[in-house]
Amino acid sequence: MDVFESKPLKLVSAAFYIVLMFLSFYCACYRLPVGLKYAINLLIFGWACAMFFLRPMFNRAIFCLRFFALFFFPYLMFWMWSVAIWISEFQTFNYILRGSLNIFYMLTNLMFASAAVYLFGEATMPLTLVGMTMANGLVALQVAASAGIGTFISEYIRLLITFADDTGGAMRQMELHDMVYGWGVMVIYYAIHKEKNHKTQAVCFLISALFFTLGFKRIAVPAVFCAAVMYHILCKWRPRHLQLLTDVIALVAGGCIFFYLWMIKSGLFVELANEFGVDLMYRDILYGYFSQFFELLPTYMGRGIRFIYTYATEDPSYPLATAATHNVYLELYLEVGFWCWWIWILFELAFRIHRVEERYTEIPAYALMAMNLYVFFTYLTDNTSFYYPINVLYRMAIMVWCLEISENSELVDPEREPLAVVKESRQKKRNKKGKEENVEEDFHICV
Repeated sequence: MDVFESKPLKLVSAAFYIVLMFLSFYCACYRLPVGLKYAINLLIFGWACAMFFLRPMFNRAIFCLRFFALFFFPYLMFWMWSVAIWISEFQTFNYILRGSLNIFYMLTNLMFASAAVYLFGEATMPLTLVGMTMANGLVALQVAASAGIGTFISEYIRLLITFADDTGGAMRQMELHDMVYGWGVMVIYYAIHKEKNHKTQAVCFLISALFFTLGFKRIAVPAVFCAAVMYHILCKWRPRHLQLLTDVIALVAGGCIFFYLWMIKSGLFVELANEFGVDLMYRDILYGYFSQFFELLPTYMGRGIRFIYTYATEDPSYPLATAATHNVYLELYLEVGFWCWWIWILFELAFRIHRVEERYTEIPAYALMAMNLYVFFTYLTDNTSFYYPINVLYRMAIMVWCLEISENSELVDPEREPLAVVKESRQKKRNKKGKEENVEEDFHICV
């Protein structure tokens, strides 16, 4: 069953969706008002609701709602915790509004991702890629026309050869921070996800790689490579106790990141960077300024979401023009405190993977682990926790992957068993375990 009854309606709907995606990602290219993409998010969500009432697909709707809740929980937690902080500190309405807006924007992003998957199912990723390509391609044409095609190509080659050490004026215009991280998700997705048509997969991968390298963020390159390698290692290894593995990874990763925050707080990180000649690009000033506002203790409860932006824009002594730390771990710890920060780490790196693995088998769980690695890599040097493309696309990719398995229960893939077979096998294990527990209980009763 499909959301759209006829093929012509399906084609017109796909074309309309591509136009909306073009406008949204053109906003992410800083060429249209930023609020337009959030309006488009709500439009697509309303479209999905209308189609549900006209031609309901209950299983797919429940699927999308389940993932919406799974992805939105951390942001809801941040907001509710921040509300408690704002009330206790008697903050002004404008202060509370500014902190709440970012959560609302993320809410619309997740509403859009869920609605798009509901409407187009497995076709969501390629249709979205077309819209992204049109938006980023138009920017590339504008830059090339302004700088000259020869200059554009020569600067691009120098950018690749020097690993972004030599960046010309044209390539600086192509460094679209929001878009490049979104293209990183697309590169990973088409590198690890097996499409039905291998030629289509290769074309999508090459397009994604082209725009990813045109934007070229140094932190994103090793992040993409490590994510793809991690996925293939997990597929070959097939760890038996995946949930235990993710729990260990989450705890170790959280401990390492917490130690990283301690290095920033103590000043050791900046000292090491200066000793090895690393250009922190004003991050030493940012870290020094914001370190005075938090403590690495369980008693530290945070200062509320978007505290950094609000305080930095109102404090006349703030030394820089940018109101951001370029470090998501530091930003979230400062704003939501010790306990919320740890819940966020464990939820993202362990609990959510458990849920995906339990319901949709191991392969999409491996994909989610790979995407987590990429996203958490970018958190080290940029404020990607609220960027539009990366947050929409990596969640959309996991949803599409799981939907393929959910709606094709007889699907046979060389990398995975059919979902029906997996569920039957797991049920047998549960029944066997239940029988063993009953026998043990009967034995204790007899004794």
